[in-house]
Amino acid sequence: MKKLDDMPELKRNSSDEPIVWREVFSILWDGRKTLVGGTALIMILGVSSTMYFSKYRSDGFLQFGGPIPLIVKTDVDNKSKEPANGISLADYKRYAAAYTTGSRFNDFVVQNKLQGDPALSELRKAFFSRDGIGKIIEPVYPFTKIDAKELMEPPKDSDNNVIGLRINFEARNPADAQAMVAFLGRYAMDSIVYLIYSDALRFKHAEITTRITRLDNQIIDLKDKLESYQRKGGALKQIVSHYPDAINQGNRQVVTITEENSRYLSPVTHLMSTELEALSANELIIKFQREKKQNLLMREYYDKAKVLIDNNKSGEAVLRALEEIKEGVFKSKDLNDELVKEVYNQITIDNQSAMNVYLEKSRFIAGPSLPEHPSTRLSTALMMSFLGGVLLSGLLVLARQWVTTKSKKPAK
Repeated sequence: MKKLDDMPELKRNSSDEPIVWREVFSILWDGRKTLVGGTALIMILGVSSTMYFSKYRSDGFLQFGGPIPLIVKTDVDNKSKEPANGISLADYKRYAAAYTTGSRFNDFVVQNKLQGDPALSELRKAFFSRDGIGKIIEPVYPFTKIDAKELMEPPKDSDNNVIGLRINFEARNPADAQAMVAFLGRYAMDSIVYLIYSDALRFKHAEITTRITRLDNQIIDLKDKLESYQRKGGALKQIVSHYPDAINQGNRQVVTITEENSRYLSPVTHLMSTELEALSANELIIKFQREKKQNLLMREYYDKAKVLIDNNKSGEAVLRALEEIKEGVFKSKDLNDELVKEVYNQITIDNQSAMNVYLEKSRFIAGPSLPEHPSTRLSTALMMSFLGGVLLSGLLVLARQWVTTKSKKPAK
């Protein structure tokens, strides 16, 4: 068994006490040049790498400017509860599932011709990483779990919509970090608008086409009834002409009209009733023809809007192009015609409301911030480098002493 005396630099006392730390400090003192030099070198490397690889973090809060998707009010007298601002959780999950994919990101970059932007390289890596951008773009709710505990009544699902997005990004340059947060906010909102209109325009186009077909059938049915009323009216006029004295006879007092007792009414009464029914049918035909004409105008507009959404990948571009499509459709139409003007105004109101909610009110109300300091503080890096340098250099000195001692031992 080796004796402790064989290792003079790590002697134990006679009572088998732990290593005498004084000897360890003596060894470290003897290697102080190596210790100081190694610590200084590691500190220089640590601080340099921190400064070179340091990143700046920018944050921003994007607020949704109203109920999304936009609620189109069809009844101005409707006094029902106003829909809550923001996006319902079910809709948000559907939108997030789309805008967090790399393919959607690539479509947006290509649409805006940003393929050559070097600042997007780090962002592209985040999209295609394992974690994705779930930690970069986070939903914000009006009520948290802590808020719910303090409230007397828990919020309803509609009152806890996603009201905005908290976005953060780290880059080596402060300006790049700020620009990328702004870019992500624009990208997320653009994707949401694209998904809304991708669904809405296709649905509206199919709905209007179905409505036109239904109006055609209603007009055909009413015209058939009108012909029936006209034939019936002609027959009643002949009956009245055959019995002129019946006009001066007192009418029977029939209180309830049924198939059984309506025959007791005078031919003149029947004639008046038939003419009123014919008048009502004719008015409905005019009304349905008016609606059909308006729906044909709407379908012409939505035909071109559907082509636009099929050939476009940007929600903002689609929304802004709808005004051009509207002007193109109504360029050859007579806007002095109230029927045409009503459709024109309705499309204008819908587009302006969408622009207001999606592109103007939905905006950053905090940030994107321009970071002044890197995410990792220089003082922290300096302290960690110092501690790491002392530890590594000390181990190096002790290891070198141990090797030297081992090499000086005579072979047995």
